[in-house]
Amino acid sequence: MAQVVYEDPIHHISGKISKKFRTTYNYRKQSERKYTSVRGERDLQNKPYTEKELMHRAKFAAVAAATRSRMADPSQAAADMMAFKAQTKYKTLYRYVFRQEWSAWEG
Repeated sequence: MAQVVYEDPIHHISGKISKKFRTTYNYRKQSERKYTSVRGERDLQNKPYTEKELMHRAKFAAVAAATRSRMADPSQAAADMMAFKAQTKYKTLYRYVFRQEWSAWEG
């Protein structure tokens, strides 16, 4: 993702600039990161989410919560760390554990 460096006198911009533009400029206070994002066509048309998309969002939220709790569990953390170091596909431990939880959720 591209980083944005603002020239003076703009210190930061947050939120969408205009209804007709898809680019949004963002600033995160916690990490002091400046970045841009592009809104999709759905955002421009204000279409409601389908049932399938809502189910996918709920699944993602459940898997993310399960991943955080699994990483906080000391008994699982050591085993996950060893398995993570043995593989080369995932670059972060969180992504590795997330994929394990996602696969377990699918059945």
